[in-house]
Amino acid sequence: MSLGSPDGSGKEKANSVAAFDAWAEYYDLIHDGLPGDVEFYVGQALDAGGDALELGVGTGRIAIPMVTAGVNLTGLDSSPGMLDACRRKKEAAGDVPGALELIHGDMADFDLGRRFAFIAMPYRTFMHLLTPGDQRQCLRAVRRHLAPNGRFVFNTWAPRVEAIASVIGGPLAEKLKLADRLRVPEKELNVEHYHASSCDDFRQTITELHVIREVDDAGRILRERRLPLVRAWTTPREMDNLLLLCGFQVEGLYGDFEGGPFTEESNEMIWVLEGAPGRPSAQ
Repeated sequence: MSLGSPDGSGKEKANSVAAFDAWAEYYDLIHDGLPGDVEFYVGQALDAGGDALELGVGTGRIAIPMVTAGVNLTGLDSSPGMLDACRRKKEAAGDVPGALELIHGDMADFDLGRRFAFIAMPYRTFMHLLTPGDQRQCLRAVRRHLAPNGRFVFNTWAPRVEAIASVIGGPLAEKLKLADRLRVPEKELNVEHYHASSCDDFRQTITELHVIREVDDAGRILRERRLPLVRAWTTPREMDNLLLLCGFQVEGLYGDFEGGPFTEESNEMIWVLEGAPGRPSAQ
C-alpha cells in the first residue's frame, strides 16, 4: 500500500514504506478484513474473467484465495516487507490453479504496460491516498490499465459525522486503549494491541497509532512496536464525482459484501465500476 504525502515529498513516501514494512510482521494477526470481503472479491474476479490486478496486495489475504480459485493475478504494493509476506503465503499454499506475479510499485504512479479484465483495491486501500492529486493520479492509472469491458472494484469507509466527531483532536498517546489481546501459540506469548486515533476534519485525514506489545505469560513486556497509520476519507458525493472525472461509470454501489443497498446507515462504500464508453480518463 502506498501512503500519499500531504506535501508530495519523496521523504514522506519513503517513511510510509518503512512504516508498512514494520506492519508486515503483525498485519495478519491484527487485520482480518471485513465480513464477506474475501468471497466477494474472489467472486467478482471470477465473474469478470481474464487476468486480474490487485492494488495494495499486502500480505495476500485476498490474493491467495484468488489464485487458489484459479485467477491469474498481478499484485502491486509499495512495501517490500508486505510482498515478502505474500510470497511466503504463496509458497505455503503450494500448487494452485492461478498464477501470481508480485510487483514493487506505488499505486499512485504505476505503468505496467498491459490491461486487465479485473482490477481490485480491497480493504479500504484507497484511503491510503492522502491527497486529491494522488487520488486522481491513481484512478487515472487504473482507467488506463482497465481492458475494454473490464471491471474495477474497490471498497472504502463511508464516513459518518458522529464517527468523525468522536475522534477529532486530542493527543493520541492519551487515548490509547486496548483493542485486542491475542495468543500466539507458536511463540508461546500473547500480543496486546493498543489503538488510538484522531481526525483532521480540514484535510479529511485520520491519524492512527497502533502499539503492539509482545507479553509473556508472567505479564512481562518482551517487545513493543509503535506502528503509525494515516488515512484519508472521501464522502459518497466526492467519490461519485471523482470517479466520473477519471473516466468511470458506476455499475453498482453497495453497503455490504452481500450486495445490500448503500444507505445513510452504511459504514462501507463498495463500488463496482466500468470504464465509461468513449471517455478515457481526464489528464
